[in-house]
Amino acid sequence: KISELLSKDIIFVRVDFYETNGRLYFGELTFFPGSGFEEFTPKHYDYLLGSWIRLPKDS
Repeated sequence: KISELLSKDIIFVRVDFYETNGRLYFGELTFFPGSGFEEFTPKHYDYLLGSWIRLPKDS
């Protein structure tokens, strides 16, 4: 539920948490896995995964 709240209205984001000594801590919101430099193998996976994202028409 916390991840859903933090990522509300964001098309694509990874929400990271850390658990230490039984306590949950927020880590970060990551908008570009691999800092945007990660290469897909095979290359067509880049286009395949991108085709799954539906952007709003006003973007």
